[in-house]
Amino acid sequence: MNLIELNAIKTYLAQQLADLDGIKANCTSCNKYNGQCSQYQATPPEDWVHGSIDCEHWDWDQIPF
Repeated sequence: MNLIELNAIKTYLAQQLADLDGIKANCTSCNKYNGQCSQYQATPPEDWVHGSIDCEHWDWDQIPF
């Protein structure tokens, strides 16, 4: 590997990390949420719907809409 390759890899990885950091891990981005959590058959707390969550069942399909 030379310096040009190293810098290209660093740039690529930095962009990938920025994309991953942009993913909002909350109920609205979860595949199991449609106004109600299909995993638990219940309405999640408001802070989970719009804030950060720590749900082991959160699932995202990489489609941005």
